[in-house]
Amino acid sequence: MGPVRLLTAATAWALTHGAAFAFPQEHLSAARQALIDGERKGARSALDAAEEAFQQTDSVVLNDVLASYWFYRGVFADSRRKDSAAMEFFRQALVVDGTYAWDREVSDKLELRKMFEALRGEVQGREQRSPKVPAATGCAVAYVDGTKTVAEDTVSIGLRLAQVQCPKGDVYSQWIDFSEDDASFDWLALCPYEVDTSIEAFVAASDEDDFASLGVDFGGEAPVDAGPCALAAASDAPESPAPAKEGEVEASDKPEPKPKKEKPKANQSDFFAKERWPVGRLVVTGGGVGLMGAGVIMHFGIVKPSFAMVEYGRRNNEWITPNAADVLTQRFVERRAMTWAVGGVGAAATAAGLVLLRPKTTAAVQPLLLPGGAGLHGRF
Repeated sequence: MGPVRLLTAATAWALTHGAAFAFPQEHLSAARQALIDGERKGARSALDAAEEAFQQTDSVVLNDVLASYWFYRGVFADSRRKDSAAMEFFRQALVVDGTYAWDREVSDKLELRKMFEALRGEVQGREQRSPKVPAATGCAVAYVDGTKTVAEDTVSIGLRLAQVQCPKGDVYSQWIDFSEDDASFDWLALCPYEVDTSIEAFVAASDEDDFASLGVDFGGEAPVDAGPCALAAASDAPESPAPAKEGEVEASDKPEPKPKKEKPKANQSDFFAKERWPVGRLVVTGGGVGLMGAGVIMHFGIVKPSFAMVEYGRRNNEWITPNAADVLTQRFVERRAMTWAVGGVGAAATAAGLVLLRPKTTAAVQPLLLPGGAGLHGRF
């Protein structure tokens, strides 16, 4: 694949996958800042985007993140003088996280804060419903508002975020109103493939090491044996291609024959003359610079958010399952490797354009790269 095609593919990949890798936290941060600045229109747009992102996220949502969403909804409703709606949103926040602390930077209204604290005790007696999680879920794990849920559990009524972590580690989400007796809701139907419910999930024994129960080591060590579910997830992982033997070159990596370039005139000294920078050299060098730029964009657009989720899982490991930890870690490693690959190809193409494709004449000044530095070579 030539540098132009590779640059086009990398740019298209970043544009088409950028929204999928967006996390609800980004929209919630924008909503918080809009509420602080008093921009109600911006706050509403950010909150609506966060609501949609919760259904499209590819990881289990943390309790405090979802509680922040409901809290910001309550503050926004209060700014529009909708007291009853604000109270209900605050109840939702406290149902998700009973220890959620009031954010004074978002709102410093004392009376509103007193109402919030009064609701903290009220939600403990809220009506409960069965989440209708099947008794046998195989390697799939059900979550309600970021909390692992089984058939015997109950959840508070109201709009809840239901999530299923499927056997391969992928997560699918849907908003469910448990105020309604919806017996038709099928948890396992959220998975895009059939779930083998005959497999009994492995339950790790307690260990003094906080990360021992995760089935994965964020430091890069081999994962702990987490039973048949971990093996099932590992069997679905794509196999790495066998490395090419020494001296072998793949067909797509073979260099294309260079077109013959006309010898430049001896009296021509323009550095950017057409003979000094033919189309092939411009394409290779420009493509390399573009790929390096794409690598920088991918680093800040997908690698850093993935690393933030891994760090968050490290600090809040009580909610995460082995499969979830595996998915977060694998996703970070894959995105980092892809970013390095794009940036590395860009750097190699840029160096090739500047050094390897340099005209073999000294009639004009040319850039020269050496291990000890860089300079100019030729006659002025």
